[in-house]
Amino acid sequence: MSEAAAARTEKNVSQRNRDKVEIRKRNRVILKSVLVAVAAADVMLALMLVYFFFLQVPYFNLQQVDVTGNRRLSRAEVIEASEIESGINLVTVDLAAVAERLRRHPWIRSASVYRRFPGQLIVEIEERTPRAILATGKLHYVDEQAEIFTRLLPGDPVDYPLLTGVKPEQLQNDGPEIREMIRSGLGLMDLLERSGSDMDLSEIGEIRLDLDDGLSLHTRGGRVVILGKTNFERKIYRYGRLKKFLTQRGEWHNARIINLDFEDRALVRSADRARLQG
Repeated sequence: MSEAAAARTEKNVSQRNRDKVEIRKRNRVILKSVLVAVAAADVMLALMLVYFFFLQVPYFNLQQVDVTGNRRLSRAEVIEASEIESGINLVTVDLAAVAERLRRHPWIRSASVYRRFPGQLIVEIEERTPRAILATGKLHYVDEQAEIFTRLLPGDPVDYPLLTGVKPEQLQNDGPEIREMIRSGLGLMDLLERSGSDMDLSEIGEIRLDLDDGLSLHTRGGRVVILGKTNFERKIYRYGRLKKFLTQRGEWHNARIINLDFEDRALVRSADRARLQG
């Protein structure tokens, strides 16, 4: 055999050996993949068996629902709003769906639901807190975020500041503007509570809202104080100075309409005359 033929033969043998090595490598990869797939299938099957086992075991059925954060609502009302089925298997409870149903209740601002095996469900809620009552055809509670969240029912507490001046159709046509006015009214209430001014919130019979003219206070004694839309803190301060001035002159009891919606003065009207006071 010539040297060239011998070289070709050696090259062919070497190529066949390399091919065999590559085939063995591919076979090992394929075998490994098959083993991994079989193992994964076994794990999935085992998990499914465990899941179905849990579904069939009464030990994991719902036995107790703990409710926290409720003040106005009773535990029974919260459970009713959650629509949780009695005795349901805890594994099958859709926690997110339960929380969403709870948040649909007008008195519930937020809700979270947790499992505690073997048979306990924990419901944590945050209730809305009424801040005022909006009179607009019917009476509605308004919370601290200026949201109108539910109508008052017979027997509901009414000892809250009263917001008036809003017509029912305005809620539909001017909703964002009305809510901003309500927010201004709540801010004014906070100002009166913390400022220690001569105007006590308990003396206010109603806070009237007007999209054009702003806010005005109607006292239980029949006095109207017009504040407009801005600079409430400065106007409340001016109100105190005006009250002191008129009291010293013996004219405070005659003041029926006080318009503070000016830059640097107030307009005071009584039953028989009108005058400007600086």
